[in-house]
Amino acid sequence: MAIPLVESYLVLFLLVALATILVARWMAIPYTLGLVIVGLLLSMFHLLPPWQLDPELVLFVFLPALLFEGAWSLNWQLLKREWRSIFFLAGPGLLLSLCLIAALLHWLEGLDWGNAFLLAAILSPTDPVAVLSLFRQLHLDERLAVIIEGESLFNDGVAGALYQVFLAIVLLASSPSAGSDGPASALPVPLMGLLLLLLQGGGAALLGLLGGWLLCQVLRHIDDALSEVSITIIAAYGLYLLADRLHLSAIITVIVAGLLVGNYGRQFGMSASTRAAVDTFWSVVAFIANALLFLLVGVQLNPLALPSLPGGTVPSLVNAALAIGVVLLARLLLVLLLATRLWLTIPGRQGKLPLAWQLVIFWGGLRGALSLALALALPLALPQRPLILASTGAVVLFTLLVQGLSMRWLLLRLPSLHDSSADPGLGPSSPTTSNQPAAEPAPEDP
Repeated sequence: MAIPLVESYLVLFLLVALATILVARWMAIPYTLGLVIVGLLLSMFHLLPPWQLDPELVLFVFLPALLFEGAWSLNWQLLKREWRSIFFLAGPGLLLSLCLIAALLHWLEGLDWGNAFLLAAILSPTDPVAVLSLFRQLHLDERLAVIIEGESLFNDGVAGALYQVFLAIVLLASSPSAGSDGPASALPVPLMGLLLLLLQGGGAALLGLLGGWLLCQVLRHIDDALSEVSITIIAAYGLYLLADRLHLSAIITVIVAGLLVGNYGRQFGMSASTRAAVDTFWSVVAFIANALLFLLVGVQLNPLALPSLPGGTVPSLVNAALAIGVVLLARLLLVLLLATRLWLTIPGRQGKLPLAWQLVIFWGGLRGALSLALALALPLALPQRPLILASTGAVVLFTLLVQGLSMRWLLLRLPSLHDSSADPGLGPSSPTTSNQPAAEPAPEDP
């Protein structure tokens, strides 16, 4: 595609996004959901030329910036305060949910175990942008916000690593030489998958720690806003590309580096004016990235353009309903386990999360661009690719439009969420979940 044409599309999408954001604010709905709806309408009424969301655009352009900004702005003190819930949701809870989704997909849709686990990994990442924008708009408890944001951040890393593992297993099982040695040849595959997960996840975390620490040392010897903004760009994109070249989980690398640079490096290596400049830069980048990304997701999610399954419309609708039901059931079980685990006891809560928190965590488990990009990135030769892509599109569309648009109604009917001082065990709440200084929040500031 010619550069002037790309530039024209970029300007057009930004104009549409800004107009949509203004209307969404007037209608008091999350701007991200408004962008999805506008993208759907543009695609369904053929107001744009035939176009498909490039997964590399999501994974290598939008994702590093969004991951780094999320980790950079996450307050470490609040993260430590809620670490039990976040660890369960993004660790053991994610694995339990993954196994349940895969088992139900295997039994109900007839997927083989490899593809069932692959689809479960694709459906695992959560996208909380729309929910968190409502939290800021309605001034809700930031401790619940940090649980949802922290889960999504670490969830993306774990799910991304699992996706690479299960994709490797599926490709290995479908290769011509996979069955040459008989059934015994399948025995090393799970062990190979576990080893691959440990290497990718552990190596990515080490790379993020090492890269983040080195960049923090550089920040301590520089006092120039432009140079330090450039260093954070290197942290986001340079480490992401390096991890990808080393076949490590680039998502985990950027998250770890972002947390380290955004907390230690930001506090000890930057002046107040530089911190303000870097905060502003990444806020603008995240805002533009989210605006463009959700608009493009809406264009991609045109139900008329999603792959149809053999047999026509009815099997496609049944498959979509099963995928949505399985994801909701797994999320419900995950939240119930989170609420009852005794080791999650937090002072002042008597071992339980408030019921209102449970409802929000359950219904706020939206799926978004990362799930869609992972599905689109599957090899074209993969036999089950149409089924996986259709199931992913249905789940993303349902969670964004049905769950996302009903979140405001739910939050307004849970008055306990508005009183952050109701929990005596944690003390008064801090003014914001981010590392940025408290300020009058914009209604839809991402």
